[in-house]
Amino acid sequence: MELKKIKKVKVSHIFNTALQSIINVLIVYIIILLAIGLGKTIIGIKTLLNDDPIGSAFTGVVTDILTFLVIIELFRSFIEYFKARRFRLNNMMDPAIILVVRELIVSLYKNGHLAWQDLAGYSLLILSLGVVRTLAVRFSPTRSAHTKTPKVSNALTHSI
Repeated sequence: MELKKIKKVKVSHIFNTALQSIINVLIVYIIILLAIGLGKTIIGIKTLLNDDPIGSAFTGVVTDILTFLVIIELFRSFIEYFKARRFRLNNMMDPAIILVVRELIVSLYKNGHLAWQDLAGYSLLILSLGVVRTLAVRFSPTRSAHTKTPKVSNALTHSI
């Protein structure tokens, strides 16, 4: 019986060590991808210097920057998952909201206007994602665990 317990602990330790190593490699990979993305975004400035019309050049640069911000938020969610080893719904909602706002801004920037139906659709989608995110924060399992503690000092340290 004791031998099975020791083997189980060792296998669990090996798994956790391997998982941590894989996570570390993925974090380095994400950093490399972000550096490459930043480089490509900065190189995009050459379109402003070309003979292209300034409006279309700015449209491309704005689109690239907004796309890069969405990717940063998505990678930030991945890093949070790696730390907590679970998905947090409120952290997954942030990139979704930013993606929808990006699409709205790009559509407005390219077309100059949107039909009221499109604006209503974007508004409803952003409102829905915001409500889901708010509910995820409000009813978070970690939040409810913190609110059950009667110590004021403990509650203050978790809110900071």
